Amino acid sequence: MNGKPQDSTATQFRYSLLLREIDALRARSGSPTLALMLIQLSGLEEVNSRFGYLGGDRVLEEITQRLGAVAREQDRVFGVNSRTFALLIDNPLHEGHAVLAADRAARAVTEPVVIGNGRARVRARTGISLLPEPAHSGEELLRQCEVALDVARSRDEPHVLFTPSLLAAPGAASPYTWFDVEEALKAGEFEIFYQPQVDLRSGRLHGAEALVRWCHPRVGYVPPGQFLPVIENTQSIRSLLWFVLNSSLRQVAAWAEGWPQFNVSVNLAAGNLADPDLVDLIENAINVWNLPATQLTLELTESSLMQNPTASARAMGKLRGLGARTSIDDFGTGYSSLAYLRDLPADELKIDRAFVARVLAADRDRDIVASIVQLAHAVQLEVVAEGIEDQATLAALAAMGCDLGQGFHYGAPMPAADFEAAWLGHGGQRAQA
Repeated sequence: MNGKPQDSTATQFRYSLLLREIDALRARSGSPTLALMLIQLSGLEEVNSRFGYLGGDRVLEEITQRLGAVAREQDRVFGVNSRTFALLIDNPLHEGHAVLAADRAARAVTEPVVIGNGRARVRARTGISLLPEPAHSGEELLRQCEVALDVARSRDEPHVLFTPSLLAAPGAASPYTWFDVEEALKAGEFEIFYQPQVDLRSGRLHGAEALVRWCHPRVGYVPPGQFLPVIENTQSIRSLLWFVLNSSLRQVAAWAEGWPQFNVSVNLAAGNLADPDLVDLIENAINVWNLPATQLTLELTESSLMQNPTASARAMGKLRGLGARTSIDDFGTGYSSLAYLRDLPADELKIDRAFVARVLAADRDRDIVASIVQLAHAVQLEVVAEGIEDQATLAALAAMGCDLGQGFHYGAPMPAADFEAAWLGHGGQRAQA
């Protein structure tokens, strides 16, 4: 290992060696407690610039020796890549022992290194976790350390011990990979929840938005923000869309006898828009369940549409060619303009909940929402208001001419059985609590 950048293949290889050593230690010692620290250096670029790559090599060699001195005889030190080390502590007394070891390692790393007549200094951030608790496998231990390390960097703290609450921390890396999502799909861990969409004029049910949920067997429900970003640019984004389409359209087909006009909305990610087989995939799902395409609305966020406006417009045109409806989601958060609405082949516009929440706060906010409704109607778009929380907001939106609404006032996303009990058995009106 030297001060020069190294590719991800080498890093993954060393991670594999680390995981193998974790398994070997557990096997030899009868599954003891293990603590892992990922120690990431910063400032190597400055060292390389001032002392050259040979100077960078000298710093890394010295740090390797110092970490070896911190480690006990039964512990292990690994070089992961050109700026990351792993320190594996065999059978720490408790998590405080691991934190103390991380503190000693940080002090050792940040001591200056003498190079000729100069002194080089780097900084270190460390992510720590333990096995078998909170991690349950070597892979999970490594991922938890990566999450803790990411939080340490974002907070500018020398070390962070992993806790489950870190998974919700801003900037925290996802502990999941595309492979986890694929395996969870195969294991049947995903399900669809439905949030009602209601006609604001009549108060009757129009349909629902289908929202995917991952019920992890160990940690419970995993927020979409924890798994959608890691599959955005992989084949798994197609696998997940296929699951959502088939699950939601199957459910609509089951409800068709009592609700033949039920509309379901499904979200498309930016990665789906880039899929050359997107239209065929959606057409196949519609044909499998023998439903009119007009009962399917495909929602696309402003940000995903604007990554490639020309390609997005072309894809939306093809989807409408199938007979499906298209919707611009989260309107107002990105690139809203008259030209934007005029040029995109859309049927619906969804006003972002951030605007809806403020319609009663001030005249200016109410006027903005009213203008959005008028603008959308001017280009023949139906308008859906997201995030309706109370009757007063509902009444204000209805007075503006908004067509549809959804939000906690009507109900949170819920499993199909709960949705059916709350809405479909009551003539399209919400059941009274």
